[in-house]
Amino acid sequence: MDAAKRAADSRVSLAIITDPGQANSFGTLHGGVMLRLADECGAVAALRHASGGRITTAAIDSMTFLGPVYVGERVELAAEITYVGRSSLEARIEIFAEPLDRAQRRMVALGYGLYVALDDEGHPRPVPPLLLETASDHRTALAAKARQAVRLARRAEAAATEESESESP
Repeated sequence: MDAAKRAADSRVSLAIITDPGQANSFGTLHGGVMLRLADECGAVAALRHASGGRITTAAIDSMTFLGPVYVGERVELAAEITYVGRSSLEARIEIFAEPLDRAQRRMVALGYGLYVALDDEGHPRPVPPLLLETASDHRTALAAKARQAVRLARRAEAAATEESESESP
């Protein structure tokens, strides 16, 4: 396994100009379009931290939409790794929008994506640990561990529900 990596080493951004095909009848970007872009950006951050290979999305959660994005605006997404387990990686994903004719950037969404690194056979593979250098890094990691605990509880609940439904006559 590779040596620990800093969160900043995984930081990545993605930008697009929105068009009418991505919007609803009110001229604002569909939330699903923002989720797809967020997933792509978070996955690239995970891929960087995992040193390549294959990555799959395990969860997109805590995505909070803070404001609309209008057709014709520039949308920029930024992601970096905030938590690393044995094979899983959490990325914090920020989404910003701004009109093209003026630099008035505003945050429009914030969320987290969980990704799993896979080997050539599609099985989870170990990834480098996250290097925590500052007090802020440690606070971020502590909050990320709490989010991961919630995700694991939701997953266990879903598995129990699926199991009980498959046993029903």
